[in-house]
Amino acid sequence: MRIKSSGILSCAIILAAACCCIAGEAQNLTVTGGEAITYQCENGVQIVARYYSISDKSLDFVKVRLPNDKEYTLPQALSGSGVRYSDDRELVWWTKGASAFAEMRDQNGDWQVKYNNCAESDNKQ
Repeated sequence: MRIKSSGILSCAIILAAACCCIAGEAQNLTVTGGEAITYQCENGVQIVARYYSISDKSLDFVKVRLPNDKEYTLPQALSGSGVRYSDDRELVWWTKGASAFAEMRDQNGDWQVKYNNCAESDNKQ
């Protein structure tokens, strides 16, 4: 029993020390980016995306406004090629260079391309 108590106490001390170190190194984080980029997609559909980064580079994310005016905030996710942003529930936004496309879940829960062949346009929002 004494060994177990000693182990718990050791873990508590280590956690407390780690928290102090983390708090001591705290820095003010800022968000950069946010310029609107308009994408012209198939069938005349427009999507507006605003890309952001946290100053410590711990997170990149995008705010995507779809044609129905619904807006999604999506964190960057792992991808093999290009850049992928996803909430893993409703929307995946893929970009590669100046092109993009969006996937949404169908009635069966499978990802399907919803907005295809989107290209950056000169329209500023």
